[in-house]
Amino acid sequence: MVSSRLTWSDLRQIIRTMNARPTAEDGRDYLDDALVIWAREIPDLDPVTEGIVERIHILAHNFNVSSQETLREFGLDRRSFRLLGRLRSFGPPYQRSAGMLANDMQLSSGAMTNRLDRMEKAGLIRRLDDPNDRRGTLVEPTDAGHAAWDQAVGTQARREAMIAAVLTEKEREQLHGLLRKIMRAFPDKDHGLKLGVSDATEASADTGPGDPRA
Repeated sequence: MVSSRLTWSDLRQIIRTMNARPTAEDGRDYLDDALVIWAREIPDLDPVTEGIVERIHILAHNFNVSSQETLREFGLDRRSFRLLGRLRSFGPPYQRSAGMLANDMQLSSGAMTNRLDRMEKAGLIRRLDDPNDRRGTLVEPTDAGHAAWDQAVGTQARREAMIAAVLTEKEREQLHGLLRKIMRAFPDKDHGLKLGVSDATEASADTGPGDPRA
């Protein structure tokens, strides 16, 4: 079949090559050009659906790069940022036991200990004796941790607002609703957000090779 001539890797390389080309006057871009090739080489491909999926991938990558750059500006990484955000979500006094944090974020006790050790060394969190558990500890952000999280969130929010400004307010509301509708097509309606899946997938950076949850 004709479709065997190009692999997905080949097609994605075509996209990267076309990325440097200027946008056409009719609003078409390099991805539209690549989709013409995809449709020719893969008869069963729906170019519009593939265009939606590919644009979501590209946007997700670009937003992630932007977010990582912002976090580095304020001495954070994604793991420390999420843990500080989890503590902030509980409200004042922003405290949680280490065990409850590990459970909330779907991390092993070893992974949580390693993460807390690094963050404590960086001055982002402190450990306190738990008055309700003589063997337990409470975790809370330091003033530096609060400041770093606030600055990172504020800076990234402004950057994202600048990106979204290419759309009108009505277009942003429409896009938000359409993306929500697509998300609902997946069986997991929470998409891991309530279960801390995104935290668990990064647990390997906090654990040793023998940890079963690495």
